[in-house]
Formats: sequence, C-alpha cells, structure tokens
Amino acid sequence: MPNRPETLERILDALDPLPIRLQPMFGEHGLYCDDRIFAFVCDDTLLRGLVPEAAELTEPLARAEAYPGSKPYGVVEVDRLDDTEWLHETVQTIAATQVPKPRKATRPPTARKTKPAR
Repeated sequence: MPNRPETLERILDALDPLPIRLQPMFGEHGLYCDDRIFAFVCDDTLLRGLVPEAAELTEPLARAEAYPGSKPYGVVEVDRLDDTEWLHETVQTIAATQVPKPRKATRPPTARKTKPAR
C-alpha cells in the first residue's frame, strides 16, 4: 500500500527545519538527514532506526518490521509527531551514527586479448 501524500507532508512538516530528504524506495519511502538514512515510511507509518546511541530516546517506541523478515524498527505514533523537540533530537542522534560505508575500489578495465586474424 503506497504512502498517502498527506502523511508524507505531515512527517516532513514535523521535521522542518532539519535538512531532510524523502526518497522513494521499494514502493515506500526512506528519510535521510545529511544524506544519512534514519527512517522509513511504510504503510503510512514512520519507522525509526534503532541504534545504541539513541536507545534512551527510542526505548518507549513499539517495535515493528519494515517488511517481513527485516530487523526491528521503532514505530513513531502519529501523536509523537507533535513532539518536535524529541523528534529532532532522535533524528540527529540516529543520523550522526549512520556513517556511510566506504565504496569498494573499482579495478580499471583490463585489455582484452584478441585472437590473431587467420
């Protein structure tokens, strides 16, 4: 079930003025802060990443999977979107811990050996 535009708008309004980017992915949406993913919006529900550094902030959240078999995420109830101080603190804490993985070095293409013409 795709996310409703009004749900996405409400979430983005609650996160304003943080540098948030909403990215469609796999039929749902990913939320990025400073180009680091910190949450997903699945079936009109905000699912927060759970990291040890934000354990105290996310402890009261119910747990759910983003998709069957995924790791657990913290479910942010709609009424929690009004607590912008808590919301901003958790976003910044989670995003700060999401260090992008270094890309693997690519090897230069090798020259192909050609067969001599007969």
